[in-house]
Amino acid sequence: MSPTIPIHDLDESEKKVIKIIELDKELLNDANEAHRHNYFECFVFLKGGGTHTVDFVEFPILPYSIHIITPGQVHQVKRKKNSTGFVFLFDLLPFEQAKSIENFLLDHTCFDVSEFSPCYHFAPAFSNDLEAIAISAWKEYGSHQALKNHLILNHLSTLILYCMRTRIQAEENTLAKHSDIYTLFRRLLQQEFKAMKKVKEYAAALNITEKNLNEIILKRSGETASALINKQIILEAKRLLNTGISAKEVGYLLNYSDPAHFSKFFKTQSGFSPSVFKNRHE
Repeated sequence: MSPTIPIHDLDESEKKVIKIIELDKELLNDANEAHRHNYFECFVFLKGGGTHTVDFVEFPILPYSIHIITPGQVHQVKRKKNSTGFVFLFDLLPFEQAKSIENFLLDHTCFDVSEFSPCYHFAPAFSNDLEAIAISAWKEYGSHQALKNHLILNHLSTLILYCMRTRIQAEENTLAKHSDIYTLFRRLLQQEFKAMKKVKEYAAALNITEKNLNEIILKRSGETASALINKQIILEAKRLLNTGISAKEVGYLLNYSDPAHFSKFFKTQSGFSPSVFKNRHE
């Protein structure tokens, strides 16, 4: 069976540069098909309209907003005819010297979209600045001048820094800030969930007791460590099921040796069987 969700990737030679695509009225079907890819995308919407579904959660496309999509996420853009803007395609390689930006992008990968929203909406007063940065990057992308890639990186970095500032300002008046242990747990979970499925394994890796880890996670997220581990596994299972492979193959990829056990786990966590989920999203 051919995959129902295509997977896009960048060539090795492309990972050191940043690509930009203009989103205009003539290019409405470029991302209408649900897909995933192995690189980051930063959508800059200058005119809104339509919806953007990220990991099965729908977000409105608002004017003067930025949506950040990470490797592995399944997303689908449905823009209306009046929606315009740009999308930046890039790898983490250009940001190796900017650790704060690199960590911010990694957190988009490690936290689910309900907890770490991919969407950033800016006030009308900032609209001219946002448009100027995006258009300047687009002009550089079409040029053949020296240091072109460096200047595009600077423009993209500026856009991401504004997103970081928005998130910091939103969290200043809340108690739900990322603790170091919680953030380390989410990053470790993103890397190891296929191999590590028990809370005690994460506690040992983080050099903390299982009880303390659960307390930190419960205070930060309102959920247990075990619940977050299960959610990460189910999210990846849903992504894989949408590529057209069987539940048995998905279970194998997630290190479940018994297909029946995986199917039972999936139904317990999501409320329906893997086959029902596939049928709903075909």
